[in-house]
Amino acid sequence: MVTGPEQRRAMRVDVPRRFREGELEPHVVHLLNLSLLGVRIAHLEPWRKGVVCSVELPPALGALRLPGRVVWTRLRGTERVGDGDRRDLYESGIEFGRLTSEQQAALATALAIFRTAQAGLGDAAPTDTPA
Repeated sequence: MVTGPEQRRAMRVDVPRRFREGELEPHVVHLLNLSLLGVRIAHLEPWRKGVVCSVELPPALGALRLPGRVVWTRLRGTERVGDGDRRDLYESGIEFGRLTSEQQAALATALAIFRTAQAGLGDAAPTDTPA
């Protein structure tokens, strides 16, 4: 258990389960948490530090594509699949590159949606109807 003050440069928000499916081309990933500076994801293959990539947020958040690079990867564990077969599960930290003002605004909106969902304040999914 880690104690002491948070050492991240930006607060991270857990991604609610209904928003976790995403893509990091050409890989399907699960978004675990998100901040204005980056994202932590779960995936099935080990990735090299420094690889340039883009993270695509789920369609419910406008299918926002954000440029980034892998800053760390670690083996998270293994899971059993099929008859005795196992597969490795990995996590990686992706740091966002330069974001446009439009990307920053959309990312801030996504974080607000996740904070609302995390706080249990009802359905945090965006709607198509004007308020």
